[in-house]
Amino acid sequence: MSNRTVEYLSDYIVAGVALSTGPFFHKIALIWNPDRPAAGGSLVIDPNSCGLDAFGDPTLCTKIAVSALDIRLTLLDEKPGVQAYTIEARPHGSTTEFSALPLRLVAIATLAKDQPRVRLLVIDAQQAIENIIDLNQAPAV
Repeated sequence: MSNRTVEYLSDYIVAGVALSTGPFFHKIALIWNPDRPAAGGSLVIDPNSCGLDAFGDPTLCTKIAVSALDIRLTLLDEKPGVQAYTIEARPHGSTTEFSALPLRLVAIATLAKDQPRVRLLVIDAQQAIENIIDLNQAPAV
């Protein structure tokens, strides 16, 4: 088992995402160890709205505080090459109980030994998929 972590980021979501329970955001990042998803990780939620240039890239943005949450992932379902996890969160560094977020992490194995493709599913109050957010692996620094 490895101790490596990876970071996946959303692009800027123009309309933003309002969760049925939880925060509103325009960007989201997920950091975890794909070899040990039960070990948890972090979720970074960015509520800032931005102006966009002619290419759709963010320019000037508001300065609302970005939130970091500790997360716990629990396997919900799987099929060959695909796992879906529920996400529970609590404030970063807190010892309070985790509470469920209306999000699911879906990891899709790739043919190469690369990192999986990843998406977040936004779940509505009736437990239906309301939105799908594709996440891109952050470049290594």
